[in-house]
Amino acid sequence: MTIARLAWRSAVRRRRLLAWNVGVPLILLGPAALSPAAAPHRVAVFGVFFVFFGTFGAAIPTVGDALDGWLDTVLRTGVRRWRWVSETVLAGAGLDALQLGPVSLVLVFSSTGVRPGDVWLLVWGLVLALLVANVAGLVIAAAVRSLAEAALASAAVALLLLHYAGFFRTPTTGWTRILAAASPYRPLREGLAAVQGWGAGPPAPDGGGWIAPLAVAAVLLAAAGVAAGRWTRRFEWPGGR
Repeated sequence: MTIARLAWRSAVRRRRLLAWNVGVPLILLGPAALSPAAAPHRVAVFGVFFVFFGTFGAAIPTVGDALDGWLDTVLRTGVRRWRWVSETVLAGAGLDALQLGPVSLVLVFSSTGVRPGDVWLLVWGLVLALLVANVAGLVIAAAVRSLAEAALASAAVALLLLHYAGFFRTPTTGWTRILAAASPYRPLREGLAAVQGWGAGPPAPDGGGWIAPLAVAAVLLAAAGVAAGRWTRRFEWPGGR
């Protein structure tokens, strides 16, 4: 996995940036985890930050690499486009999970009555959410033409998906409940809620399981890989931008 290995080595050796990516979540979310705020508020704050972290972290660097011609160089080496997408997403989600790990531990240890099952739900919910957020970030990067556009689009898309996942208002009936049940971000919401000892709303149509979120995430990942040969042309420099 050459692309993934390059991403990991580059991130680890950029120690100052790595320290910032670990420290900023602790500085911003640590007080929220330790505060007496209501559990639904903490779930929303952590969910928004985690999804933004993954989406922005994929979109902004990708746009920068496309604008300076680095991505064009990489893609012209003959690497298969679907492989570049898959390895970039896996590496990005893994690095994001590593960098968000410390603040997640603060949340867990600051809560009372946390069970091992709650922690595992949070871990896997976070991993699934970061995978989807990284896919969204790459697609956004291919659709915009500047870093400013990437930031605005990332915020808009992330907030929209978080809304329909039920982070801001618990869906009870109708099509909004179906969308929330199928959202790949739902396990993250339920994991955060479980750690906080707060129910995440009424049972989902699939019984609260992960069948629908996993299926949707798998379709999104597969679609991005299958269509990679087309949408990654936007990263060709300078004509593709």
